[in-house]
Amino acid sequence: MKKENIIQDKNGLRNYGFEKVQKNKRINNYDPDYGTSSYTIKGMFYRKKCLYCEKDFEAKRIDTSFCCQGCQKAHLRYRKRLHT
Repeated sequence: MKKENIIQDKNGLRNYGFEKVQKNKRINNYDPDYGTSSYTIKGMFYRKKCLYCEKDFEAKRIDTSFCCQGCQKAHLRYRKRLHT
């Protein structure tokens, strides 16, 4: 991922870089009692890499930077430690 895609503003990081984009996601579920069911979630899904733990994840927003709230909080703690 290129560093030009990562923008830092006053509210935090915005990551506009993604590896893959997918339109509409089909999910298949299997339950032993009821059998197989499937449904479609509409929208755009972006395959990205977390800026803190570097794990691949799927996001619905194009500017998402972190895979979970824990990584986001850890990054904010790190930024606060640098500024004090």
